[in-house]
Amino acid sequence: MNKQPPLALGIDLGGSSIKWGVVQPDGTILQDGRVPLPDRKPGTVADALARVVETATGSGETTLVAVGIGSPGLIDKTRRIVRTSPNFPGWQDEPLAGMVEELIGSKIPVVLENDANLLVYSETRWGGAVGLKNVVVLTLGTGVGGGVLVDGHPVRGSGGGGAELGHIPIDIHGPRCGCGATGCFEVFCNITGTMREASSVYGVAKSPVDPEALAEAARQGDDRAIETWKRVGQYLGAGVAGLINIFNPEAVLVGGGLANAGDFLFEPARETAKARCYAPNWAETFFGQAKLKERSGLLGAAALAFERVGVETASSLHSE
Repeated sequence: MNKQPPLALGIDLGGSSIKWGVVQPDGTILQDGRVPLPDRKPGTVADALARVVETATGSGETTLVAVGIGSPGLIDKTRRIVRTSPNFPGWQDEPLAGMVEELIGSKIPVVLENDANLLVYSETRWGGAVGLKNVVVLTLGTGVGGGVLVDGHPVRGSGGGGAELGHIPIDIHGPRCGCGATGCFEVFCNITGTMREASSVYGVAKSPVDPEALAEAARQGDDRAIETWKRVGQYLGAGVAGLINIFNPEAVLVGGGLANAGDFLFEPARETAKARCYAPNWAETFFGQAKLKERSGLLGAAALAFERVGVETASSLHSE
């Protein structure tokens, strides 16, 4: 009789929904789901997370060794609190992990981490950076998130606010960012910035309605769509060049919805990054698309949960 491997629950908390999965140490997802958030009050969110744990355990049928939660915002991992979060206005030092533990009423430990930091956990365990110890992962979507691994350790900063890669200044005279500053990396390489560039390139002509349509237009040979992705790629390359020169990583991986534009985005980004990097740093870095796509957050949360209880993970995961 084969012994059941230990299982962890990985939860990716978003501003409007929760993605979750029950995960084995080899990265296999046995069960997963997605549920909406009724509102963004701390108590409501904690209740929703507790219901996810109940669903995943099947009222006791599935035994979990730990629960990992990835949340947007500044996270104090030691105190297990969300200090503040742009996705949850009004949150201030909310003890989210402890609230969930109290609600589920069990001895299952709950760990909390910034959602972007978890991308490094997932990609180095089961994705495109297995075995690497110096890695930068970016995600391009509604915002620009990221995580950094240095000598095998995530960069969190003194108060949990480190590795806010989307808020590196690219152009101090650029558009205003949601963080209040101007010209952040995020405003050029997120969905809004991409579609702003599209409107500029297309002019009076009607531009595609979203990045997916813009990518499809590029694949169909639309020169204006190709030019738009070139511009966004150049901004991406400039930001990546800075990250490579700061961290000298083994790999920079880019995920999120915009990464699905493929070479229309990555080729101009590579050209720009290479031109702006120290040559030895560029030569030592792999730059490409992240592997785990939309499940990277919940997988990273599961990896964090396994780490919390000392369960080793081993890669046998496939990208799909």
